[in-house]
Amino acid sequence: MKKLLSATFAVICVGATLALAAGPKITICHIPPGNPENAHEITVDDNSVKLIAHLKHGDTIGECPSQPD
Repeated sequence: MKKLLSATFAVICVGATLALAAGPKITICHIPPGNPENAHEITVDDNSVKLIAHLKHGDTIGECPSQPD
C-alpha cells in the first residue's frame, strides 16, 4: 500500500510541475510554410520555445485576419 501511495504521489507531483511549467496559453495565427492559404489559429504556451519558432517563420500573435467569402 505504501508503494502505491508513493507512486500516486509522484505522479501527482510530476503532473503539477508540468502544469505549472506550461504557463499561460496564447493564440497565434499559424501560417504553414509553403502553404499560406491554410493559415489557422493554434494555441501554444507563451513561454514556449515553440512560440519563438512559430514567430520566426511568419506566424503572428492573435487571431488570423478574417477573409471575405
